[in-house]
Amino acid sequence: MPKSADTLLGGLTTAEFLRDYWQRRPLVVRGAVPGFVNPIPANELAGMACDPEVRSRLILGHPDRRDWKVEYGPFAPERFGQLPKSAWTLLVSEVEQYWEDGPDWLQRFDFIPRWRRDDLMVSYAAREGSVGPHIDAYDVFLFQAQGQRRWQIQQPSPKSAICLPALPLAILRSFEPTSEWVLRPGDMLYLPPGIPHLGMALSDGCMTWSIGFRAPAWRDLLAGLLESRLAVTGPELFADSGRSPVASAHELCSEDLAALREGLLSRLGTDKGELNRFLGEFLTQPSDRENAPDDAATHVDADLPYRFDPVLRRFWSEKDDGKMIFLAGHSIFARGLSRDDAENFCTLPMIIPTEWSPQLPNLMPILENLLADGWIEPDV
Repeated sequence: MPKSADTLLGGLTTAEFLRDYWQRRPLVVRGAVPGFVNPIPANELAGMACDPEVRSRLILGHPDRRDWKVEYGPFAPERFGQLPKSAWTLLVSEVEQYWEDGPDWLQRFDFIPRWRRDDLMVSYAAREGSVGPHIDAYDVFLFQAQGQRRWQIQQPSPKSAICLPALPLAILRSFEPTSEWVLRPGDMLYLPPGIPHLGMALSDGCMTWSIGFRAPAWRDLLAGLLESRLAVTGPELFADSGRSPVASAHELCSEDLAALREGLLSRLGTDKGELNRFLGEFLTQPSDRENAPDDAATHVDADLPYRFDPVLRRFWSEKDDGKMIFLAGHSIFARGLSRDDAENFCTLPMIIPTEWSPQLPNLMPILENLLADGWIEPDV
């Protein structure tokens, strides 16, 4: 399948798309992937939804009736034989982790950095299947893989969107479409955040792929920064030896305020390098592992290959005197690492520690932590 960004974006270059559409306005692309043939059969997707490690949902209901119901996987195989003839949708998240060709297919979108990408979610719907009118807080490319789906959007967006009460879905109470398109296999719709939209399957076996791009919330970044600084801030108290006398006992004088401000700023770590390091560690921090094996090994054999869990994020950044590798909430300074080597380390599905340890000091203890938590495993 062709990977030309021009085809994917309807003749636009990636620079033109990012300048004129990204986070600005929708874009409909006919034949984004010419000659596309859906490679994921319905029974394979259903099989994923039966796996307890896969996040999946069934959404039943119709926008006209507002009779929404949600069921969460894993599902028993017989559940799919009990579904009605119309108005239901199966959603399976993080499909790129379970579909062998998923990572390669998603490379089409590598003109946007990986730290912004969320996952590939695949929906399979019967005729009139929908998840209701809603607003996403992230950028999304909606690729039609099979069947036909009608997309409607509302512009301008309402100033204050109100959702239907007592539902596990954020479905809008009011939706007034202003534009609509019918997508066929190979077509794609890009939507920036904040635009109300409604998708409706016009045929049975309708399959749509959602490639989402999330952004961190400023409050989460700030909370993470404060938490990281608290961890390295000692118990020392504010000190003011040699202070000047005050004329009014109740005044917060400028001298005291300046000293308090300076103390806070110094402990926040406002140095550019410290902030860059925090951001890299924050953006690669893995979620808590609920199913880490109790008897997991902690010793890494440096000569064995170890495979990374596909969920684990790895990034790198440039420094004046070298590279910083970020891995699972850790950072490693690498003075002599080339750009190609840094990209390879963040891309390879598995590594042999001895091939990287000379360039990445402190890699071994990080790998031992990951092994204990179940994020890597020996490829034997």
